Amino acid sequence: MLYFCNMRKKISYLIPIFIFLSCSEKQPQQEKKEVVAKEIIAPIVEERKLDLITNDNVVERLTKYGEENPETIALITTSKGEIKIKLYKDTPLHRANFILQAKSGYFNGCYFSRVVKGFMAQFGGSYGDKQKAIQDSIGYYTIPSEMSKHHFHKKGAVAAARSYTDNPDKRSEPDELYFVEGSQFSIFSLEKYAEENHYTYSETQKNYYLKNKGAAHLDGEHTVFGEIIEGLAVVSKLTNVETDSQDWPKINLFVEKVEVLK
Repeated sequence: MLYFCNMRKKISYLIPIFIFLSCSEKQPQQEKKEVVAKEIIAPIVEERKLDLITNDNVVERLTKYGEENPETIALITTSKGEIKIKLYKDTPLHRANFILQAKSGYFNGCYFSRVVKGFMAQFGGSYGDKQKAIQDSIGYYTIPSEMSKHHFHKKGAVAAARSYTDNPDKRSEPDELYFVEGSQFSIFSLEKYAEENHYTYSETQKNYYLKNKGAAHLDGEHTVFGEIIEGLAVVSKLTNVETDSQDWPKINLFVEKVEVLK
């Protein structure tokens, strides 16, 4: 269930190659890394009395949880600094899922498993014993897509990773997400991605990407469910490190803790 975002499609020669390394399937690096995350891994959550979340009940369960837990602001403390994010109310399932995972302590101690300068920093999916115990107590499921052209991959976007195998509905993984650092796009590259991905960019999207950095090639592929409101510079610190051939940082980078603020 450890997926990275990976599209690795044919690329336009006018775009820097690193912006095409989108999300990826399960990578060998996940298995070869067995470093224990210091003392920052959260304690195992108490045994839950509720039924586990599954693909059959995920909408009902997350909808109910979201009604009972309406928070939209969270503070993520990383190895390189603090990032404050705002979660969108109109992506209710993804918002509720993030709050659930955060309050359960799942993200505390997770690795940044993939960082690419000028693209993104991704964390989650770290199946240490405590993370696995927490996920066992919640359930194993994917989240229905909540993609819209209103929320796209601008710089600072918070989006969900997903599998590209046997996933025609583009459902999101519940335990992996990424921050967009972004690169510059041209009208030529936008047209190429629109054709390759069978996607139509809105005028708002086009105007943004032609003037600002982002990850336009992921629009229509992943659900964007929030944005960074403080600490955007931390993303660049996370991506500006040496990595191995599969973008795993050669120095371990962690999410130390996630606090739900309000």
